[in-house]
Amino acid sequence: MAGTRKTAVAVVLAALALTATACNDNNDDSKKAAPAAPTTAAAQPTTAAAPTPTATPTPTTPSAPAKLTPALFLEQVTQKTSAAKSAKVDETIAIGEVTMKGKGAVSWADGLQGEITMDLSGSPLAKLLSVVTGGNSAPYRYTKDSMYLRMGGDAVDTFGGRHWLHYSKADIAKASGGGTDQLKNADPVQGVRTLIASGKVTEVGQETVGGKTATHYSGELTANDIAKASGKGLSQDELDKIKDNLDTAGITSEQLDVWVDANQLVVKRTEQADTKAGTLKATVTYSDYGTPVTTTAPDPSDTVELAELAKLDKGGATS
Repeated sequence: MAGTRKTAVAVVLAALALTATACNDNNDDSKKAAPAAPTTAAAQPTTAAAPTPTATPTPTTPSAPAKLTPALFLEQVTQKTSAAKSAKVDETIAIGEVTMKGKGAVSWADGLQGEITMDLSGSPLAKLLSVVTGGNSAPYRYTKDSMYLRMGGDAVDTFGGRHWLHYSKADIAKASGGGTDQLKNADPVQGVRTLIASGKVTEVGQETVGGKTATHYSGELTANDIAKASGKGLSQDELDKIKDNLDTAGITSEQLDVWVDANQLVVKRTEQADTKAGTLKATVTYSDYGTPVTTTAPDPSDTVELAELAKLDKGGATS
């Protein structure tokens, strides 16, 4: 296996990691109590005049409850989406000239778990990665602490019949260039939380997603926003990791958008930013919330550690 093979896999991992940008909730608006209604009539002095007949009180119509701010509403969305625990996903990721499409199902009940197959046909990356996967698709399996890429073709023969390339958390961080745990951030709940941490969430309006009406929310995230977001839904460690990811990718500003259905569930998420590798455009749609996800790690006897791949690259064992 040649050095290009390792590079190809690392590029795919980097793209997947970038789609996991987290989103947070800005609760500042929740602390702004509505001002009391002003008193429009002063109290009148008491006189000895004869009492006048009491007028029949006019019924009053109760006022409608105040509409939640976008940030407060999205906090409710994180709770509903978190409780759903899993969903099917359909995503398109473009970084520069590389475009990938993925489908699968994931659970975020206890870390990210699930399976997603990336279709690389039509992408310059397909030819490079085919040396590892044996084709134009890249099947990924996520467990709580790791990620696995299923190999095919000559790669399986090269590694004595083993089928899965194993990436630990540290391997993923190194391959993606983020230096942090990217697996933790790849669910729709985290996606909403970082959006709110920006402190700039606005409600765009009603739109149609998947044939159903959804409400569109939008915001812009910068490293400076993250620095001011302490205590607004994410821990300081999580905020530091988000800032590290932005800095490492060369992102100064990122556009984040989510669409929420009538059940307060995220049905679509997009992000766009200029990175060192080119313009990033990512779209993920979610459906079939609560879908069963049962993912187990491949048998250790059927896995290849990243260190083994590195040794082959350095040794030039095959062309």
